[in-house]
Amino acid sequence: MPPLLHNHLIDRLALVNGFVSGIALYPQVWAIFASGSTAGVSLPTFVLILFNSIVWLLYAMHRGLISLGIASVLNTLASGILVGAILFRY
Repeated sequence: MPPLLHNHLIDRLALVNGFVSGIALYPQVWAIFASGSTAGVSLPTFVLILFNSIVWLLYAMHRGLISLGIASVLNTLASGILVGAILFRY
């Protein structure tokens, strides 16, 4: 059964928050690509964030939670980029 669609203030705030929390890692992505260095960036931290985001994405898909799905997709992409940059010494 699909989730009920609500249009309450908290539902709209959840969508905005999903987007805002989803873009939280992008300043770090920008800093790495702008400087060309991953010095001082923790690989274990971003690996944990990557796996955490994947689990939340699967949960959001399972429950049909759009706001959580937005954040999870954006965080999965950003943390994947960061892990790749660290591993390949951008």
